[in-house]
Amino acid sequence: MGARLILLVFLLLPAAALAGSLPPIIASAGNAVPKCVQPDALMDFVQATNMQRRTPRVIEPRFGHIASLYQRVGQCVSRPPDKCVGVRWDYAFFQMLIETNYLTFRRPDGTPAGVPASDNNFAGLGATISGRPGEHFNDVPTGVLAHLQHVLMYSTTPIPHPVAKRTRQVQSDVQDIMRRLHRPVTFGDLARQWTGTDKNTYGRDLLRLSEKFAQRYCQNQRLTER
Repeated sequence: MGARLILLVFLLLPAAALAGSLPPIIASAGNAVPKCVQPDALMDFVQATNMQRRTPRVIEPRFGHIASLYQRVGQCVSRPPDKCVGVRWDYAFFQMLIETNYLTFRRPDGTPAGVPASDNNFAGLGATISGRPGEHFNDVPTGVLAHLQHVLMYSTTPIPHPVAKRTRQVQSDVQDIMRRLHRPVTFGDLARQWTGTDKNTYGRDLLRLSEKFAQRYCQNQRLTER
């Protein structure tokens, strides 16, 4: 069985209930970022988590307003004719925290991760092979846009001019697979394809992180409630 067919089977398995536990990628009136999710709260969440580690860590100052960038860019990632397409940028932000270990760019044991902070690569784009460097973006805003474009690409929304080379490379194949779901693509679907496995650990991590934030800043309101 070919790799793409195996992946498609995983995506369509009834056991993929996690897809319904995470929100659709595309934001809408019925799938909006909750008001309790504000950039200041997100950055406080990042700082508090890093300071609670056995060895407290401080993120680089240039990342201090990155949540505001996710909010601003995420509200209108792509502009097809006569339409602005936004994403659930809060979940994209949570995904970024998983990928960068809360903007420390370090592994759990404290050693430097494969993608350095200087690359402004907030989703490990292009770093799909162990030991191979990922893509480099010139500044933080460009790196945020590259990540959000890659996220929106999974929804089957065409990205006319992707910033990331990886987005250009996989856009056609990824969207062919996602269209076969015949429903709105969720962050759960993204998580399954992002790792290319059927274990769902990535999606569960994303859900747990969102719930951890909600417990502190949203009076335990699930961020998937609509």
